[in-house]
Amino acid sequence: MNRYIIADLHFGHTNIIKYENRPFKDVFEMDEALIQNWNRTVSKDDFVYVLGDFTLSRSRKIIKNLLERLNGRKILIMGNHDQLKPKDYVLCGFETALRKPLMIEPGVILMHEPYQDQSLINKDLIYFFGHVHAKHTLMDEYPNCKCVSVERTNYFPVDFDKLLKEIKLRNSKEYQRLKEIYQKH
Repeated sequence: MNRYIIADLHFGHTNIIKYENRPFKDVFEMDEALIQNWNRTVSKDDFVYVLGDFTLSRSRKIIKNLLERLNGRKILIMGNHDQLKPKDYVLCGFETALRKPLMIEPGVILMHEPYQDQSLINKDLIYFFGHVHAKHTLMDEYPNCKCVSVERTNYFPVDFDKLLKEIKLRNSKEYQRLKEIYQKH
């Protein structure tokens, strides 16, 4: 079993193609490419953390159909476009749906919207977020923060544990660099 992470799929959202300059001619092509990319990456026993904005649809039938077509066990950290109640997303096929950030293991937080106030960012925690798509945000400046919007992952779910390991390594290198600078002074 592997763990994957992704955000901001926006299934069925025609205008997202234009807003985010997605490389698809129409919403059908986009949705099918996202499903194919997902299923090429994720097996039926894998976990996938979806950090919000799964679809703009409020149709339980459409959401259920999409989830049935996607491999894996899915957990939703709801975004601003996920308008149903958490229990409705669970009834459609998500194992869990939450409106708030989730700490999935000590020091690792999954959230939809990034913090806009640097005083809220704790350097001892690791944050995964979406919402901003390809746009640069304050949290992009921190080595312990990573945006996983589909525009930044080439429209594929990303291996969560590999990404977490890279962030931990990057943080330890940054810590060592700062420590060396401090000791020189």
